Amino acid sequence: MNKSSKVVYLEKNQPQHGPVVKAGQYGEVAGTCRGILFQTLNEAIRELFVQVDDDLYKLAENSTSNTQQTIFFDAMRSIRLMQKQLESEYLQMIEDAYQTFWNGGTILSARLAESDGEQALSLVEKEELEEELAVTTMVGKANDNCHRELAALNTRFIHMLGKGDLPLEANPVSPAMLAMAFREVLTQWEAELLARIVVYKCFDRVVLSRMGACYETMNHYLAENGVLPELRHGIVGRSRSRGTGPRGQTGGTGGADGVAAAPPEEEMADQVPSLEQIWQYLQQLSAASVIPALPLPVNPELPVMPRAGVMEALSRVQNEVLSDQELQEMDLGLQQEFIRQQLVLALSRNEEGRETHRVGESEKQTIDVILALFNHVLDDPNLPDAMRALIGRLQIPVLKAAIADSSFLHNEAHPARKLIDELAQASIGWRDDGDRSEKSLYYQVKHAVERIVHEYGEDIALFEEVRAEFGAWMAQRERVRKILEERLAQAVSGEERLTVAKIQVEELFEKLRVDALPEAAQKILTGPWKKLLTILWLREGEEGQNWKKAVEIARLMEKYLGGGSHGFRREDLLAEIPEIIGGLKKGFTYISLDQKKSARLLNGLQSCFIEALRPLPSRPVVVGEKVEKEEAGSPVDAGE
Repeated sequence: MNKSSKVVYLEKNQPQHGPVVKAGQYGEVAGTCRGILFQTLNEAIRELFVQVDDDLYKLAENSTSNTQQTIFFDAMRSIRLMQKQLESEYLQMIEDAYQTFWNGGTILSARLAESDGEQALSLVEKEELEEELAVTTMVGKANDNCHRELAALNTRFIHMLGKGDLPLEANPVSPAMLAMAFREVLTQWEAELLARIVVYKCFDRVVLSRMGACYETMNHYLAENGVLPELRHGIVGRSRSRGTGPRGQTGGTGGADGVAAAPPEEEMADQVPSLEQIWQYLQQLSAASVIPALPLPVNPELPVMPRAGVMEALSRVQNEVLSDQELQEMDLGLQQEFIRQQLVLALSRNEEGRETHRVGESEKQTIDVILALFNHVLDDPNLPDAMRALIGRLQIPVLKAAIADSSFLHNEAHPARKLIDELAQASIGWRDDGDRSEKSLYYQVKHAVERIVHEYGEDIALFEEVRAEFGAWMAQRERVRKILEERLAQAVSGEERLTVAKIQVEELFEKLRVDALPEAAQKILTGPWKKLLTILWLREGEEGQNWKKAVEIARLMEKYLGGGSHGFRREDLLAEIPEIIGGLKKGFTYISLDQKKSARLLNGLQSCFIEALRPLPSRPVVVGEKVEKEEAGSPVDAGE
């Protein structure tokens, strides 16, 4: 497999401590665990890219700006082209990590190897930090969800290795390793941060969410094959439901959103009566003969048109109804008058215009109520003309539904009534921006109307089918809107917190006079340590223990290497060096700094400490300090 120059692969020829898993003891079970792992990963990675493609497409389709749409479409196209390469390299990286682990080697941190030059690391960048936080957050969530299974598996791996300790991050099947390797492979994919975050969310949802079951399977297999079987009863199912953790990554559609959405609806309710109120009002008016009646003949000598004849006549009008474009060119009064004339002709007159039938009282009253209803709905000043023309085309099909079903006026759950309600409510306040594409509200309303106009005969189920289809689209639209609003709020909040974090770190560095330190110390503090401090402040705040430890390391470096560091006790520095170096190593591991860079930076710092320990002629000797000739040499081996 060709290795991209941008990816740090796990070194196969690195020094090893000898095989720690003996072939005759645990080699076979380690191999079986590998099979369990890759059975999960192979399926998950394939599904991951399918989900990524779907999510990017949906976000592009529902984008509120051309810029966002371009970002998502470009990302979708580019990741499709790289899918096979990314899949292959990711699985190979995990394979290398797994084999190296059981052969006693050290797993390199999965981190982008930038230039090997002497230049200092770049300062903290907002996008890099956000990506770092996205990865560490999903790792933390996975660790939390799988903590029992993972702890038991880690204990068994330690037993198989014959070691006394194994950091969770060094476990080749841990969420940290899986996520870091994925981030490593993804460095080859050039895409905007917004698209990258979408991919990480998919990785969390599709890949990491499956690892709990994978760990559980491994644990059961190892227990049954004699690897710490006493831990068997310690392995229990996950007690937390997915997506309900403290981070709230996937739980943003609960009651809080409903409460937040209530005020606009309440305000709207004050202005626009509900359809239920309209139905009741119109029925009262109909009973009191206040509604303007359709001018149908009442001559008792004319035969009453049977219900089947009424339905047939209405079907003819339905097929001849004007298009929405033609209706839009008329004002509301003209629209309604045109429909009334069509009904009078179809229900009472022949081709010569002579009265031939009259309509039964029940059907006539139903027609009057339905026409009055639509007149009331379409007269709403908040309903745009384009939507008014569309909804107006439903009058004849709804008339047919009301006449076919005598419970129509009394059944508030009638599919036709619910469809009118939902179309009208969705259309109120809509702004006509000229968009008639499939993703627009106009298109969806028109699609619903045309299905009813062209397909409705007498099967009322069509109204329910169309309503469900429209409701599903509206629900998806609302979900996307909430996601975009949440992302915008998070972006604003995150940007503000990032600004505060940077200010806190800058103020700390001013107090410590970092610019007065030797160049090697400055490279560490203004490079990776500045990044670490910023991340720790964002995650923990000033009261966080890790933040305090990182600040203490910086303070010790200033104490012994700063311009005012004369007069310290050599014994103190010698005692503090292991703490400083150890703390720096832990911090570098936390941010996944490349090991080669880490070694270069630490070697440079040790040179500074050696220089600080040398007794200078101009440096006053502190009382109690013994300076001997032989101590002028290096007290710290450069290889430490």
